[in-house]
Amino acid sequence: MNWRKAFLPLVAFLFCLHFPKVCQAGNYVVKKGDCLWTIAKRHGVSVQELQVANRLQGTLIFPGQVLIVPEKGFSGTDKVGSPPSRKMSENVVVTAQRFLGIPYVYGGSRPDVGFDCSGFVKYVFNLHGVALPRTAAAQAMFGTRIEKSALLPGDLVFFVTGSRGFINHVGIYIGNNSFIHASRSRGITITSLADPWYAPRYAGASRVLSYQE
Repeated sequence: MNWRKAFLPLVAFLFCLHFPKVCQAGNYVVKKGDCLWTIAKRHGVSVQELQVANRLQGTLIFPGQVLIVPEKGFSGTDKVGSPPSRKMSENVVVTAQRFLGIPYVYGGSRPDVGFDCSGFVKYVFNLHGVALPRTAAAQAMFGTRIEKSALLPGDLVFFVTGSRGFINHVGIYIGNNSFIHASRSRGITITSLADPWYAPRYAGASRVLSYQE
C-alpha cells in the first residue's frame, strides 16, 4: 500500500481535532489534473487558505493526496464555483510581459538564470497559483482543448517545431493574434500567430484558466 494514501487521512483527521474551525467533516482527494487553483475555486476558498490549512509551502500536489478544505468552502461535491473574472487572465499576461528580454536557456525555469519555453510558462502560471507540468508536451495534455478561433488571453498555444512530430514548444496567448514565449534566438519575446515560421507549425491550444466574460 502506498504509505501516503494510508498516512495522509490520519494526518488530516488529527489536524481537524486540533483545528476544528478550519476543517470540515469531509476531505478532498486530489484527482489527476487537479491543481490548487482549480480546487480552491471549486470550493469557494483561496489558494492561500488551502496552503495554510494543509501547511503547504508551495503549490505542488499529487493524485491521491488528501487535502483539508476550510469549512466555509466545503460542499462535499465537485460542483464548480464561480469562474475567475477576466482580470485573472489579464494578470497572467501582465506577469508574463514582465519577463520580456530575459534570455533563452535550455532547461531554464527562473528569471535569474533564463527560461526555456515550458519553464517560462510553468513559472508564470505558478505565480498565479496554477501548477503546470514541466514540458510542452505534458502541458498540452493539461486543461481544456480549444479551437484557434476561440483563443483568449492566458490560453496556452502549442507548436511542433522539430522533425520528430511531437509538441515541443509552448507560449501564452496575449490577444491580438499574438503570443509571448521563450524563443531560442530572442529570449522572452512576443510573436504573431501569423508569423511565417510559426503559423504552419501551430499544433493547438488549451485553456487552463476558467474564464468569465
